[in-house]
Amino acid sequence: MGTQRQKEKITVEKVYKALLSGNLLILLGVDRLLPYILVLFVLGWINIFMNYRIEQVMAEVEKNKVTLENYRIYHAQKTYQFVKMGRISTVEDMLEQKGSQLGAPVKPAETIITD
Repeated sequence: MGTQRQKEKITVEKVYKALLSGNLLILLGVDRLLPYILVLFVLGWINIFMNYRIEQVMAEVEKNKVTLENYRIYHAQKTYQFVKMGRISTVEDMLEQKGSQLGAPVKPAETIITD
């Protein structure tokens, strides 16, 4: 039965003396809880670090969304130009601008039938 701590009455005078001498936590019995306090401290730092990393990743995601939207616009413009270049009238106009004699066929192609 000697292993149990005897409960002392905590008075204002004892608290004041312990506060001035720096022994307030020992007077209150917080020294027994030190491992738990350290675990909470470490968990707090991990929480802060994880929140910081999440914010960094979210900022990068927002930046990449803007870049992706720019690339989508660029792709749509290039697709439009490609489709526009494939039209027969556009090809004929480009050939005329280059001075080529090549043009659309006047008569349709003939089918060769072999026996």
